[in-house]
Amino acid sequence: MTMGLDADSTYKKTDVLLKLYRKINWCLEESEVELNDITYESCYGCSETMSYLLNFAPERELDVFRRRATAVMQTRVLIELIDRAVMKLRDYPVGGQTYYSIFDLKYLNRWTYTEFEILDMLDLERSTYYRKKKEGTYLLGYILFGFVMPEYIQTEKVANMCD
Repeated sequence: MTMGLDADSTYKKTDVLLKLYRKINWCLEESEVELNDITYESCYGCSETMSYLLNFAPERELDVFRRRATAVMQTRVLIELIDRAVMKLRDYPVGGQTYYSIFDLKYLNRWTYTEFEILDMLDLERSTYYRKKKEGTYLLGYILFGFVMPEYIQTEKVANMCD
């Protein structure tokens, strides 16, 4: 039933990912904007910028851009995998919507809410909130590391074999 996953380890990893989600997503958006700006300025912006990239520092500039773009793409994939797992959690038949609402307000939403605000919005007692948050974290970890990521890895292997 646990698909070879260590429950405590999976819980801890999932908890860390949830706690970092908002910050990572914010940084990712900033990095994407910055890369878009670099791309625009290099390709469509002033001719001096384009001339510099083409004639004076193409390899170094392109290598830096490639590394940054690769990091952004890898981070985007991680965010999308977490989002996919959260959507599966939301559709879980027993309490999925409650788990989703807790995670959305606590970790995923753009705005930060206090515990009191979350309890009020969800009309939950504090003990129920913490019990549901813990249950949901275990379940989300199971979904993320037991289903979503293995499916993604398998899809990538098949896609790479087809190239």
